Amino acid sequence: MRDQVMSCFGSCVEESTRLYSTPEESKRARLRDKQLTRLLNKHHNEEMKKLKLLLLGTGESGKSTLTKQMKIIHINGFDKQERLAKILDIKRNVRDAILAISGAMQNLSIPVLEGKNQPKLDFVLREASNSEQEITDEFLSTTQELWQDEGVQNCFEQSHKYQLSDCAKYFLDKLEEIRKDDYIPSDQDILRCRAITTSIQNIEFKVPDAGNHVKFSVYDVGGQRGERKKWIQVFDSVVAILYVADASTFDQNLLEDSQKNRLLESLEIFEQVWNNRFLRNVSILLFINKIDILAEKIVKGRDIQKLHEQYPDVFPDYTKFTPSNHDKLEFMDSYPGGCGQGRKKSRSRPDIDPEVTKTAVYIKELFMKIARGDLKLKETVQPHDKDWHAQHTCEYYYTCAVDTNHVTKVLEGCRTVIIRKHLERFGII
Repeated sequence: MRDQVMSCFGSCVEESTRLYSTPEESKRARLRDKQLTRLLNKHHNEEMKKLKLLLLGTGESGKSTLTKQMKIIHINGFDKQERLAKILDIKRNVRDAILAISGAMQNLSIPVLEGKNQPKLDFVLREASNSEQEITDEFLSTTQELWQDEGVQNCFEQSHKYQLSDCAKYFLDKLEEIRKDDYIPSDQDILRCRAITTSIQNIEFKVPDAGNHVKFSVYDVGGQRGERKKWIQVFDSVVAILYVADASTFDQNLLEDSQKNRLLESLEIFEQVWNNRFLRNVSILLFINKIDILAEKIVKGRDIQKLHEQYPDVFPDYTKFTPSNHDKLEFMDSYPGGCGQGRKKSRSRPDIDPEVTKTAVYIKELFMKIARGDLKLKETVQPHDKDWHAQHTCEYYYTCAVDTNHVTKVLEGCRTVIIRKHLERFGII
């Protein structure tokens, strides 16, 4: 791309110098040409010094949340104006959440427990269905009251049967605070706030390393199916890919395709990225994300074994899967509250259900089987010999994207890998 620009620029200058009638004018034109060439070379060299990262993954996997975390950790977070600008998005999250729950109550034939709440349910459905309607305090107040109904809570507990954002309970529980005139969203509110990414987002920041400042440029690309065609636009000069996989979606289907399991979709996209010829020399940092939500689901009795019944060729029998002691310790140490947060490494974590550990390791193994070439999902993915992957690696991390302390530790662990890959690109190591 740079050579094309330089070639085009050079031909334009040559053409323009022929237009000058005197040797002096021609000399000045050549001088400007040299100055502009130096500027272009300087810009190119500065760009090459940046460590360009891509955040890829399916929709709602947590990519944008990680981008926000980088802003909090490395760019002094959000100012008051940015926080106030998020209030409308948060109220929209509330509206979308109660609309999804109310609609599901009808589809699943779940009534409100208290008859007096039926008019409130009707009001919410009527108001929330119009996305252009102003979100009034009356609507929020009614939603707050309706949220207390046991029938609504019952429907929420069955949210795996319909599409409901991860942030639903968080914001519905905070409605009293959100309704206040002086409400200013906290960091956690902004991290939880959901807004679909429909364009390529870019943030840049510097990280101190060995007495120097390393420049990072991170691109967050929309994960919905309609947005993935834009991914190739940012493949050039990539140092590493942060592939974000939502581990908690094993029991959910896609918004775009109600018949397609979300975890299966994530595995298939990961396979395509790992085998993409444009990314042959680009390593992947795999983030097994939302392990906190995964834990909540397992404790409530959700079971990944059903995927084996639906897709036996992809998902091995969970009941026969036994994670190694190393894998179990690795997950327990990675889970928020582990030694990465100031605790000593322990062979047990009584605060973590053993089934949570087993499920997380099981999901991690599915992705790593693809990276090792032991699992092939898409017929359209061309098979490669093992040497084809010799120039890139896949390393994994368990993550909880809404936990800033946890993400900070993970990113610190990733930094060494990313810088090493950057140096390898220039043949320095």
